[in-house]
Amino acid sequence: MKKILFTFAAIFSFALVSNAQIELGVKASIGVTLAPNETTYSGEVFDYINHEVTYKGSNIVKSYGVFGQQRFGYLFGRAELSYTNYTQEFNVRSFTQFGQLPRTVYEKYDFIDFQLLAGIAHENIRFGVGPVAHILVGHTPALDFISGYSDNNRAITYGFTGAIGLDAGIFSIDVRYENNFKTVGQHINYGTRDAGFKVKPHIVNLTVGFKI
Repeated sequence: MKKILFTFAAIFSFALVSNAQIELGVKASIGVTLAPNETTYSGEVFDYINHEVTYKGSNIVKSYGVFGQQRFGYLFGRAELSYTNYTQEFNVRSFTQFGQLPRTVYEKYDFIDFQLLAGIAHENIRFGVGPVAHILVGHTPALDFISGYSDNNRAITYGFTGAIGLDAGIFSIDVRYENNFKTVGQHINYGTRDAGFKVKPHIVNLTVGFKI
């Protein structure tokens, strides 16, 4: 994935240098994750289950940042730097004491995202694809009350985006689908075991830009 990101960055940089008329602007986006509910269990491998942990989804994914865009003939390139945050919800049933009620807990994430898009453009319509890097800058765990819990969040995770965009004067509007490469809980460990989450938080978002 790093090689793909660097390749897109090199192509994009060459295109910008070849033509100095770069459109700069600010952007904001909101999105929803498409991952279904998924349940895993913590406990001793040869003993009993201590907790049933169910991923229940995420809140609205919000992002704010800046962009640079260049069109050259029927092609375009776009780079974005954004701050993104969202919260994941888990429902936990615990069996360590009699009569414990289920609880809902929330795991918070903050990222700096670097997105590259390139593709074809005709009049005001754009079709593009490109990699995105999520740089972790903040994390509030939700499951650290579970005995043996630990997390190994990666400093950078990746995804790949497809987008349809419309340029209308000083405004731009994009509808995007991001295929995330990480799962909702790949960072979560119960003791020496990986939590075993398999679903990935793919995102559909609406991005609005304003040229300055």
